[in-house]
Amino acid sequence: MGLLTNPSISQKAKYCRKLVRYNTLICLTLYLLGVGFFCALPDTNFNSATYFSENALLPGLVNSELEMETVNLVKSLSAELQRERESYPKSLPYPWLLAKMRRFGLETHTHNFTLNYPFGGGKRFKGENVFGILRAPRIASTESIVISVPYRPPETVHTDVSAGVPLMLAFADFARKKKYWAKDIIFLITEQEQLGMQAWLEAYHGAEDGRILDSGMLRARAGSIQAAINLEVQSLDISHINLKIEGLNGQLPNLDLHNLVQKLSSKNGIIAGYKQTSSSPKRSFRYQDKLFNVLSMVFSQASGVPTGNHGLFHKYGIEALTLEAVKRDKAQQQFQEIGSMLRIIEGISRSLNNLLERFHQSFFFYLLVSNDRFVSIGDYMPSLALMAGSLLIKAFIHYLSMYYSGDESDVDEKEDAESKQKQSSEIGYFSVGIVLLVAHSIGALAVFLPHSQPINQYLYEANFSTQDALYSLFQCILTLAITLPVFCALNVINGEALHVAVLLELGTALLAVGMLNFSLGFSLCVFLVPFIILIRPGTSRAAQLVSRLCCVVINPLVVLYCVLIGLTWHLFPELSFKPLLYKAHKATTDALTYSVVDSMIYGNWLFDMVALIFVPCWILLWVFLFPKTEPRNR
Repeated sequence: MGLLTNPSISQKAKYCRKLVRYNTLICLTLYLLGVGFFCALPDTNFNSATYFSENALLPGLVNSELEMETVNLVKSLSAELQRERESYPKSLPYPWLLAKMRRFGLETHTHNFTLNYPFGGGKRFKGENVFGILRAPRIASTESIVISVPYRPPETVHTDVSAGVPLMLAFADFARKKKYWAKDIIFLITEQEQLGMQAWLEAYHGAEDGRILDSGMLRARAGSIQAAINLEVQSLDISHINLKIEGLNGQLPNLDLHNLVQKLSSKNGIIAGYKQTSSSPKRSFRYQDKLFNVLSMVFSQASGVPTGNHGLFHKYGIEALTLEAVKRDKAQQQFQEIGSMLRIIEGISRSLNNLLERFHQSFFFYLLVSNDRFVSIGDYMPSLALMAGSLLIKAFIHYLSMYYSGDESDVDEKEDAESKQKQSSEIGYFSVGIVLLVAHSIGALAVFLPHSQPINQYLYEANFSTQDALYSLFQCILTLAITLPVFCALNVINGEALHVAVLLELGTALLAVGMLNFSLGFSLCVFLVPFIILIRPGTSRAAQLVSRLCCVVINPLVVLYCVLIGLTWHLFPELSFKPLLYKAHKATTDALTYSVVDSMIYGNWLFDMVALIFVPCWILLWVFLFPKTEPRNR
């Protein structure tokens, strides 16, 4: 008789009903705790001061051996280059560069590559890089470091950074005279911005020529690349140095490399820092400034687009960053002579030359609060875990709701009968599995269609621009997704099982994305999680309307459009409402095109991730909100 009157059974049911009743409040509380935890990170108690973990980097901080002769050579080469640029308004001055590299004793080569543009109806773009190798005199060519400069011709729309070429050549002449090099030094000048760097890296590491980017062949190689420094020098009159660290898919260089450049710049009298915008030291003790710096890094890293040529090295396990030497404004009274920049390059090269193994001791996952303080992965991940974990907890509570509904005192006879009917019903796993398969097939279709040559050729012959063609494809996929509930509607119990599966997939995906690119995972959590929490089955029309409205708001295309409306309004505050919407729409089509192209050429997985995970999850939520209506039994 004790088993029939066991009080623990009713006690568990009571707690389960409490969880079900307050599930939205519990999940929103966890979400707010995650946001609050992140907002506390800029406080000094939640971050740490930067430091050197690898002592082998310290020799580069010793006294410089650079003489005034090298500085004068920079100025001479700069004058010669400006004269050569007039003869080559659209390309590299190859003869001059090859002659200078050979004169300075480098093993000089050129590298040709071709881009077969996938949306241009057979259009091809060719480019050519120039590189020279200084072989290490003390050891065989087993390891190397890279010093690169992106070349921009006079007719480019980008900022002129040609001053980095004479700076690099002068340092090559200086380095050739020294006998302490234990690593090869590769001096690389790339064409076509990141495209030239991507082609060179693929050719260097022996990647097979792809259908889109034909990376060509290299006539010579050095040792395994340990690190790389990319120079973007706007003028010989330097105001300050802006350090660019974001790489492909949100990867970052080892924190020791960032600290090394920071320390050397300070030692040589040039202010340097992440997103440095002036020649004054970027040190503020105000909470607002530190929070703004962290958020600016999050928004910059979330897109997965490299901020410079350095970002393409990261996927090959090579630590790299970009030194953007900003030109002095006319209003500034003083500037740093180019010798300081040369000594920084010398110090970086000597420190990297002393490394006995790859960077491994310091952090690869971090957020910079200021130039000398950072937040490590162990400190910022709890905020993401709280927000993404709220979806996993909601899935568990929603699973409980399939068996316990509401508080016992609030359940009337009708709801109790429905609860018993749900308990007695069996979940149609086959029906739920079919809907899951169809939704993820639509996501795979979104990835496949832009790669289809027949479709691309047809749209090109129909005189569609690349942006309009891709946008039309995605609109067709969206239309198919919206109409899916007409064909794949589920009954109540199967719909709830589908809801649990979607919450589990989304929560797991957000945690996985956050481990690889915290900024992207955090941004998605901040925007998506509260709306997903509010999506729930409702019997009233108001509850259904709120849920469907939340689902529309988190549609990937709607999210992209809303974000770009905000960015457009921030960049062009003078625009009225209608031109603002039109400009944001054009920016949306451009962003879709760039994301697809970056996925094809560089391997940026943002588009693929959204198409294969978040688009199917949105489709499943949309199907869940339109359950199959069953006739009532009288």
